[in-house]
Amino acid sequence: MHFETIPNEKKARLVFGLDWRAYATKGAAGERRRYAYELDATHFVEIKGKEETVAGFCAPEPADRKGLKLYSAAARVAGLDRVRSKPAVLVLVQDGQRVHLILIVRGAVRVDQTVALNALEDRRDALEDECAKDRVRLVTIGYGPDVTDLDEPFTPAELLRGKSVGLVRKVPVKVPKIIPLAVIAVTLIYLGSEALTYFNPPPPPPAPPPTYMQDYQAAIERTFNGAVPLASALAPALVDTMGKQETNVAGWQFQKASCGATGWCSITYKREGGTYKEFDARAPAEMRPVVFDPNGLLLQVKGPAVPHVPKLALTEQKQWPNAQALIKQLQTDPQRLSTKPDQLMSHGYVVTLRPPQRLLARQPNAGEINGPILQAGDWTIEGYMWQSRLLEKLPGNMALDTLDVELKDDGSGVHFTAKGKYYVLQ
Repeated sequence: MHFETIPNEKKARLVFGLDWRAYATKGAAGERRRYAYELDATHFVEIKGKEETVAGFCAPEPADRKGLKLYSAAARVAGLDRVRSKPAVLVLVQDGQRVHLILIVRGAVRVDQTVALNALEDRRDALEDECAKDRVRLVTIGYGPDVTDLDEPFTPAELLRGKSVGLVRKVPVKVPKIIPLAVIAVTLIYLGSEALTYFNPPPPPPAPPPTYMQDYQAAIERTFNGAVPLASALAPALVDTMGKQETNVAGWQFQKASCGATGWCSITYKREGGTYKEFDARAPAEMRPVVFDPNGLLLQVKGPAVPHVPKLALTEQKQWPNAQALIKQLQTDPQRLSTKPDQLMSHGYVVTLRPPQRLLARQPNAGEINGPILQAGDWTIEGYMWQSRLLEKLPGNMALDTLDVELKDDGSGVHFTAKGKYYVLQ
């Protein structure tokens, strides 16, 4: 479990990472005690429905709860109107190098955990696959500088709206009568399974693990079945789209915009004499939802949709430049004066290329690799609006992940930061 302080409430904490179970609302007390016993939990929180109750269980240390009120962050997320109105919602809240991850499916908390930032992508892919198998449309909302590819923005302030929602309480100490019967039932099942094992032969040995090349082909399919838009097509299109946005609305000035490879962009406005009430009254439907920052100086709105562009074509990999050729192609004459080998700079237009890595983290055994192997590296390009035309000349092995556009306070103009991955054969 992870605990987060609640602003202006010294004796309250938000809790992430409870174990969640669902049971019938009728007879919920007995089911609650049973799950608390199985999970060795001392505290719980319930979200009651007409026919089904969803409950989260935990066992906080005495030092973590002494003199404090604990509130479940997942329960508060599940109570938000825009979450309850959707079939499935994945909420990602970045906290430094970790990300709080909450999955709500049809109003029930299915996942409530905290993962390391570098493990987020794999965990997110697994949850998206799970929802796809269940044929449930998933909407991803989130907050944080490294949380990208979002359908809608999210702000931690939304966790503070329902102050009484999600209170974590102590499990009643009464021991249900069903526990001894459950122990007997488990014992009988165990003895029955042992008897079946004795009379039936053991199952055949498991299939051998996949080879390195089999795992490599699976990694290729996962990579290129996802969003890998050509950077040379999507980056200029996003810059042009942002250039058409209103810079001032009801006393609020455009500050920055963040776009992923799919979904919608998110735009942040800063106060320039306006009020939240004035902006809310004039904001059109396509800007909503509007999220107001508690500091009263910023607000976030839904931006334009990310346009559809051609994807990076794996069939053209033989024409892709290798790592060294890519550096030469992106390096202009002034950039050759750079003293940093991984940064190619010229007049504020900065290209950063990081060394490519294999798609599979595990090392192959001798003789497991047949033919060239595709590797992926991270790239970042920063520049000003007048330099965005250079993005159209990026080679066909570069895909765009995110693009941020910011109006600089120093008067230097509109600045963009594009990030993505490049692919080379080694």
